[in-house]
Amino acid sequence: MSDQNSPKRTLEPGTLDKTRKNIGPIDASEAAQMQKILGGEVLMEKYAPMDTSNMPKRKQHYESTVRASGKTSSDISSASASYGSSSSSAFVGGKPSGGKKVKTDEDLPEISAHELKLMDRAMMSSVYNIKPAFGLFNFLFRMSAKNKEKVQRNLGDYVIKRHIDHIQSFVSTIKTFIQISPDAYKSKIATEADLKFKFLRTVGKWQIKDLKTLALEVENAADYLTVPMLIPVTRAIYRLLLTVYYIGDQQVSLLIREIYNDLGGYSNSDKAKLQTLAKQGLTEWLYLHDQIIKGLYPLLMRMCAPEYVEFPDFFKVKIAEILKFLGISKFDLLLPEKKKKEDKKEEKKAEEKKKENRHTAGEKNEVVTMGLRILDQLFPKAGFLHLENHPDLYPYFQPIYNFVDGFNVIHPENPLQVTIVLILILEDFFKGCRNINFNIEADEVLGSIPDKLDLCMSDWISYYEDLFGKRLGDYLRTYVNTLYSQRDYAQSNFGKENLNNILWRMKYFFLPHFKFNAPVLQKPINDTKYKPFYGRTDYIRTVFGTLVRRIDENSAAKKTVLGVINPWDKYNFDLPNPISKRIDVLLGAKRDASVSAATNANLIKYTLCVMSVLDWWVNNPSSPAYSTDPMNLYRINAEDGAPQFSVELRTDQNALFADGVKKAIEAKKNK
Repeated sequence: MSDQNSPKRTLEPGTLDKTRKNIGPIDASEAAQMQKILGGEVLMEKYAPMDTSNMPKRKQHYESTVRASGKTSSDISSASASYGSSSSSAFVGGKPSGGKKVKTDEDLPEISAHELKLMDRAMMSSVYNIKPAFGLFNFLFRMSAKNKEKVQRNLGDYVIKRHIDHIQSFVSTIKTFIQISPDAYKSKIATEADLKFKFLRTVGKWQIKDLKTLALEVENAADYLTVPMLIPVTRAIYRLLLTVYYIGDQQVSLLIREIYNDLGGYSNSDKAKLQTLAKQGLTEWLYLHDQIIKGLYPLLMRMCAPEYVEFPDFFKVKIAEILKFLGISKFDLLLPEKKKKEDKKEEKKAEEKKKENRHTAGEKNEVVTMGLRILDQLFPKAGFLHLENHPDLYPYFQPIYNFVDGFNVIHPENPLQVTIVLILILEDFFKGCRNINFNIEADEVLGSIPDKLDLCMSDWISYYEDLFGKRLGDYLRTYVNTLYSQRDYAQSNFGKENLNNILWRMKYFFLPHFKFNAPVLQKPINDTKYKPFYGRTDYIRTVFGTLVRRIDENSAAKKTVLGVINPWDKYNFDLPNPISKRIDVLLGAKRDASVSAATNANLIKYTLCVMSVLDWWVNNPSSPAYSTDPMNLYRINAEDGAPQFSVELRTDQNALFADGVKKAIEAKKNK
């Protein structure tokens, strides 16, 4: 307890004002939280003695002054931070030079505590990673005048430099397009008003020298880098990039593709070099948009805006503040061109044509019907023409494919049975397709789909060996084996959890429309490392469907087909398999190459038809896969109701195929 007679402690004059300045703007809740954590004693401040030495000796007139609330760095340091000059010379290595002060937070707009918190939260997030994050102690971070605007060291160490390297790469790509252009195209670039030519002219004038200087100064100041110290480089970066940003992310990519197509149409053009430039330009623009324009936007927002706005709305809502900060006008920006009536008509026609060629995932069309006929031709009387009746495929295909343990117990009405059989049939087709020289990446349409054909075919067998054989199959084997020995296992907690994992994995791995009543509330995590199987069936169906249409269009003259380099060559299987042996017979692989139909083109057609069947089976909610009781998972012995592990196998598969071929030949003769 303190002595009541002792004099009360007081603070020196100006202490409270200085403390408030150092803490910065905080709201009431933050102040209460800070008081609770820090504790301490509330002290009074001494009155400052009046200094009369500087008082005026005669009456003078003074104008009232009000501190501006929207003060920006462009107002403070327009001379030193303007583009095209050594704008960051206010510091070298973070130290004052030339009598100028290091930039402080006074160069930033005044904003409320709430808005500052929102901006800081964005900059501290993992998405942007601009400011260090201290979790619950972030409010203490903002209390320090020294640290509240401090940024991550890595921005100075390498991030800014890396960004500028990518800007340079983008500029170099566009300038190379201009340099290798024929004189006629260069003339258009210099004079014509089309957006693509304006784009080339604009980017072609970008200068990177000053940016590199700014990046070096930022690197030297990495240890104590703050938001205000990044004003010059941020201004310089956005002053370049925003001139083309408002064209639109996708539109810029389309412009690059259009320039590539224009230049590729000239007879003496180096198409390989143009293709490389186009890919590089598209890649770099994607980086500029996502990593720089979006990635640094919280910095730009803190430097020029008084309130928080999310990306990309910030660049629309705060356009006036942005332009003022950058020192440019709306006339310096490239904007999307208004579409002409003729262009709109052409676009409408193209969209209608696209809709005609577009398929719905799992659609049952004539290709699916053809696929079912091909499967019946390859494997007569297996039951493919009557999948709605859920034929038992195990006795037919076990001698052919020797399934992993666990497949033997799958109930014929379990949609997994057809799914797994078709996966293995298609794997045999892929063993020939892997020797086809595809060129999907060069195709503008197919290359833009977010998957790769070679990766699909590489992963394909894993859906059977890993997802079914090791993961889903393991649960199924354990469940059925335990149920056979313990009849009450299904009612136990372990049994219900095991069954729950089986059902969810069927849905996760293979059958997206599979519906069931979960035995327990807990939903297991889908931790597969592969892309969704049912997405892969749709992707391959899309790619092969496009290729087949092009093959049919060029088959008469055996012309080049976009997307596949060697469609007219004879297909090649490294080793014979059940599929290769059968299509060799159907397509006359032993005949002379001039009359044989055993080509890569026909292999692609056959694969498309079978893949369409599988895509329909798993992706169409109306397919027979989803018409059965979801609890019919395993075989049941009709006599005792116990799980059944074996059925009698068929041995006439090859004879049925041979007989089917003979009948087909005879039918042709009788026509």
